[in-house]
Amino acid sequence: MIIEQYLNKIEALQSNKSTVVYSDNAHLEFYIQKIRQKSNESSFTLDIFLKKQISETTTLNHEIRKLFENQLGLLFLEKEFGNVCFAYSHEVRPEYRQNFRLIDVLDYIYAFAHSSVFVTSKKIMITSETDLFWDLVKIGESLRREITSEN
Repeated sequence: MIIEQYLNKIEALQSNKSTVVYSDNAHLEFYIQKIRQKSNESSFTLDIFLKKQISETTTLNHEIRKLFENQLGLLFLEKEFGNVCFAYSHEVRPEYRQNFRLIDVLDYIYAFAHSSVFVTSKKIMITSETDLFWDLVKIGESLRREITSEN
């Protein structure tokens, strides 16, 4: 699945048009509640994150990416240069990762958008705890794989 298709799937969640359901919803809700308990967490709406251009292509709000960087204390990597020092390896335990990629942000958002908090508020909260971030990335990745296998 290409990024544009994934962005369309994320956008469909905003209008509750998605048919994908996470099989371990209790696990997802547990993580979301942990994030929600912190009152200082930043949040945004999908409208702000996804900006449609006149050509109908979607661009991403770079200010949101910077919010993720600041909240998590991780470096955003725009380009992948191979697996240098395990920078992109899933073998590295989350607490030792020092960077994240666009697909990680999208997986986080996709997971969060499947939660009851998103359904009621239409907002995505950005956690400051890297372990919660990586937990949601993992859930989002699994959801993304489910929709990829459906197509």
